[in-house]
Amino acid sequence: MNVGSLLTLTPTINFAHRSRVDAHVTWGPRTIPDWQFFYVIEGEAELLYNQKQQRIRAGECVLFGPDSPNQLNTLTEALFYSIHFHWSHPSPVPVHPAYRIRESSFEDLSCQAPAYHMDIPEHGSIVIPPWFDLPELEQIFLRIVKEYQLEQPGYAFVLRALLMELIASLMRHVLDQSFTRKASKIESALEIMRIHPEQPWTVEQLANLCGYHPIHFTKLFKEEMGRTPKHYLISERMKRAKQMLLGELTLSDIAEQLNYTSIHYFSNQFKKETGLSPSEFRQQGSRTFH
Repeated sequence: MNVGSLLTLTPTINFAHRSRVDAHVTWGPRTIPDWQFFYVIEGEAELLYNQKQQRIRAGECVLFGPDSPNQLNTLTEALFYSIHFHWSHPSPVPVHPAYRIRESSFEDLSCQAPAYHMDIPEHGSIVIPPWFDLPELEQIFLRIVKEYQLEQPGYAFVLRALLMELIASLMRHVLDQSFTRKASKIESALEIMRIHPEQPWTVEQLANLCGYHPIHFTKLFKEEMGRTPKHYLISERMKRAKQMLLGELTLSDIAEQLNYTSIHYFSNQFKKETGLSPSEFRQQGSRTFH
């Protein structure tokens, strides 16, 4: 099941608190109407969800949704953050989920939840992890809870921004792990395109660098990067173009250095990738840095 694109999410916090409870406190079995982050600061807890028992230690977090019953238990005295949210909602104003939580039976805990994915431009559809070990997120959870409790002017929009920061940090972590596991298969091709994006690399040349047949290389590249080698090369070329546009080179010089046959072709491709013409991008950069 897909929750949407990282670029178009409009997430909403419904409830956020930081709490310390005794050992053997239980919530559930129940089915929640939204999504929940449960992050343990101290102690240990356990989640029964999606036909699994997941122990949650300090610095670890679980994420689960509305599709399957769950039960949370504290195994020791525990200090934790609990955040209820929607991935996308027209309004950023919190709507407390308590009145929509449904009781479930222990038999219901055997239900299997679907796998969830998020679309990330240039990377494709990425699986959202139900458990992760990311202690650095604690500061974002703390800021969310404080903002939720104080309800200062504009707090709903600040909560949305903080939740977006949290989601982006989580998905970066997922991508970093995926890149570490997989990049070695095509690393030579990625590196040469990053270093020399101006070169008209062919699939055959890139495949040879990695020791693959071009057809297999293209398939592997799309699986790992979510796009073709050609589109990746264009993206890297546009990154280089942006850097050059912040300097003093003319558009003609930039197009020539990036091996475009004409300024017109360069400008069309730049606008297609960025939404701005090279001149518009240069003007924005000038306003930003001066």
